[in-house]
Amino acid sequence: MGYVDSYKVLVDIDFKPETKFLLIKLAEDYSWKMYFISTSLNLVFKNTKVLETKKGFHFYHKVSSGRPLTPLEIIIIQLALGSDYKREIFNLRRARAWLDGEELEEGWNVLFKYKYKSGKLVSYESESESSRILESYINVRYNALMERDLL
Repeated sequence: MGYVDSYKVLVDIDFKPETKFLLIKLAEDYSWKMYFISTSLNLVFKNTKVLETKKGFHFYHKVSSGRPLTPLEIIIIQLALGSDYKREIFNLRRARAWLDGEELEEGWNVLFKYKYKSGKLVSYESESESSRILESYINVRYNALMERDLL
């Protein structure tokens, strides 16, 4: 079956593990969620990029699917991966236009690189030791889980 390579799955997790052990546990649990989603929905996470924010992490996924994904499916996948529920409700509000037959604006599913409150910078994305550990572990572990199914 051919794959469509044009999907972005964006996840905002507002949680920072306090120890390296808990960071690895987060990565392990996250990898298994990706694997379950992949095998259940016939899609593949091609690449994952992780950046740290003030409250947690942003996950940027490139996804290939055996069939087109709707905006609602993307939102559900993001929720299943643990994305902030308020962010996904805002995404759902934007996606309602699609349900009514309208085209979605390109930026309907977005993670903010910088966050301002009252004109003051309160959060921003950056690479960190924690984000590099998460990114590396998730990419390696997810690929290992997917490859074992091929054996």
